[in-house]
This record gives sequence, C-alpha cells and structure tokens, in this order.
Amino acid sequence: MIAAALRPLAVVALVGVIGSLDGCLGTGGTSTPLQPGSPAASADGSGTVASITDGDTLRLEVDGVELRVRLLGIDTPEVYPDVECFGPEAEQALAALAQPGATLGFAYDRDPRDRYDRELMYLFTADGTFINYELVAQGYAEAVLVEPNDRYYDDLVAAERAAQRAGLGLWGGC
Repeated sequence: MIAAALRPLAVVALVGVIGSLDGCLGTGGTSTPLQPGSPAASADGSGTVASITDGDTLRLEVDGVELRVRLLGIDTPEVYPDVECFGPEAEQALAALAQPGATLGFAYDRDPRDRYDRELMYLFTADGTFINYELVAQGYAEAVLVEPNDRYYDDLVAAERAAQRAGLGLWGGC
C-alpha cells in the first residue's frame, strides 16, 4: 500500500512545503490522515488551478499549458448535463480544496490519460492534503478503480466504507 510505494521514493519538495514524512497528512482537521506516509511525497510536479469543472474534474496550468484533469480513483455525482444528488456539493467541496489560483502538487499512476484525453492525476494541496482521498473520506465521492491505476485504491475504498458507515455526504443525503 502507501508505505510500500513510498519506501523507494526520495523526498520531493511539494511547493516547498511537505512538512514531514512521519505519516502526517495535513488535512486541516477534517478527516483522519492516511498513515504511515504522505502520498504527497510522490508528487511528479505542481500546477496552478485555473478552474473547477465539476466535483472530480478541473483545469490545471502546468508550465504554461492548461490541462484538463480528472481526479484519479474517485467519482463524484454529476452536475452536467443533469444534476445528480450531491453533485453541486461535491463540486463545491473540490472548489474549497483546490481554489482557482492555488498551487497543487500532482502525481500520475501507471496510465496518465483517460479515453477523453484528460490527465489522470492524484492531487495534493501545499500543506500535503491528498485531495482525492479527502473527497472520498468526507462523502463527496466514491472510490473507483481505473485500471491499471491502483496505487491508492485500497486506501480510497477504506475511506469510502468509513464515510458510508458514518452516513457522511452523499451516503447520508442521497
């Protein structure tokens, strides 16, 4: 899982601030952080949020190029073309975690693009919050396996089960 994936990785500076790799994921007091290592340490690069499309899609400017990004390993209720239950709330949650103008770290898994040619990414805030995980843990998204990309799938499923048991977000509202 995460610990095994992080063992061979060198520490990568994420926007100059990762904190420490002792297992703390700075979540701002929201959900329980992942243990024992920060996925943010595996960041491939960083970019600036240009806009939010919906609860699991945004535009990220990287090296002067605006990329269409689909958050990897999660799925949120739709807001286009039809509004699904908890879709607007999921979109607002992503906008709160990834505000336009904010710098985010990103990491790819095995397959970097989907069939719509969107970048498939794990995203991290400057304080190390793993955005994909946080959306699932708070009940705004469900975990989905987008093969062969499975680096954090088990952690996302565990977060989904906890959110379901607690009746958080869409699990209590839809």
